Amino acid sequence: MYRIAIIGRPNVGKSTLFNKLVGRRKSIVEPTPGVTRDVNQEVFTIKKQAVMIFDTGGLVDRSNDVLNKKVQERAVAKAESADLIIFMVDVNDFHPDDGFYARRIKKLGKPVLLVINKADNDTRAQAAYEFDRLGFSEKLVISAEHSIGLADLTEVIEAHIPDIPVDQQITEDQTRPTDEVNIAIVGKPNTGKSTLLNTLVGDDRSIVSEIAGTTRDPVDSLIEFKGKRVRLVDTAGIRKKKRVAEDIEYYSVNRAIKVIESCDVAILLIDITDGFTDQDKKIASLIVDRRRGLVIGVNKWDKHPEDVSWADYEAYLRKELQVAPYAVITKLSGMKKKDADQIMSLALRVAAVRETKLETHALTELLHGATKRYSVTAGKTTFKVFYVVQTDIKPPTFLLFCNHPDTIAMHYRRYLEHRLREVYDFRGTPIEMRYKKRREEKR
Repeated sequence: MYRIAIIGRPNVGKSTLFNKLVGRRKSIVEPTPGVTRDVNQEVFTIKKQAVMIFDTGGLVDRSNDVLNKKVQERAVAKAESADLIIFMVDVNDFHPDDGFYARRIKKLGKPVLLVINKADNDTRAQAAYEFDRLGFSEKLVISAEHSIGLADLTEVIEAHIPDIPVDQQITEDQTRPTDEVNIAIVGKPNTGKSTLLNTLVGDDRSIVSEIAGTTRDPVDSLIEFKGKRVRLVDTAGIRKKKRVAEDIEYYSVNRAIKVIESCDVAILLIDITDGFTDQDKKIASLIVDRRRGLVIGVNKWDKHPEDVSWADYEAYLRKELQVAPYAVITKLSGMKKKDADQIMSLALRVAAVRETKLETHALTELLHGATKRYSVTAGKTTFKVFYVVQTDIKPPTFLLFCNHPDTIAMHYRRYLEHRLREVYDFRGTPIEMRYKKRREEKR
């Protein structure tokens, strides 16, 4: 796959351009320098082929940010592996770091397109000549925010991309296959989400640091795991609202919640050294409310108290986690490949369970039997289920035709769901059971 890396100093508009090219707001855009730290990537279609594009952290020659070195290393690494480098600068600010990194980029021997951004009027566009001294043969003057010059930029990018045979060309909707499983890694800050992602991917996709809030943008990675195409998303830590002081973190948390809404399964990581907190419960509730699959990973288990057994801790979690009794719970150390693979296998199993389809006859027989085993009154008669159909998947949804749906007590609804779960293994996913009135036919 052809690879394009967007690099440059902080706040020159890299994330804005990235979002424009991929056609959606995937990277956080803020006037504060240094918002993007991890490498953000996406596949988009150009010249009827899939192209991978990378949005990288801002390049700063010298900085007081302790994560700056890691940000630089990842940005330069993506430039080294790219087929085309888009080097972005701000037309309003010719900075010494532009010259420093221009020299570093030239040494890579890659095609480089100098993009002079924020030229949203004629006066600013005319000032672009100052960047000629950087010595790049190809340059474009644009305003990514206002979409000025983006058509020209696209044409230049197309000219760099080699043609492929017609039988290998694709359409836009083929860049994200329908059989792709979307798994989100969520949790509080510093629970080991980025470490788990890096272990699964086998690469330092996310920056790992003891500093809470290191990850800001959701970080996507596409992998093949046991024959399945999986999109893994590492999200920003979700902390209590009153502790979200910065706009950047506010957007990060909102993005994390949106990732939950679009995923098939969420892996909720909790830190054994912190215990199971109220914030963990709230995040679990977010996942439950959005009807997503749920795997809970008790991370850093190698640091657990010696007097606590796994059986006891799991029982404790089950008692505390009444909002999601169906959740799959496992222990792990996110740095161990064996543990990471195990939790991934569990998540994929949950994803498959969410697509379960059951026959009407089998469902009807099962719930007929359940009502005979434990019967309750409904109105002036015994509650009856006439037949059951499955109406949807993700999550599995069932419609029960019965005589008095409005009088069924919650404890009996839970009983019927429990019976369905006993026979069909729905661990890890919510199921929905809806009730509709149907009159009993007279004989």
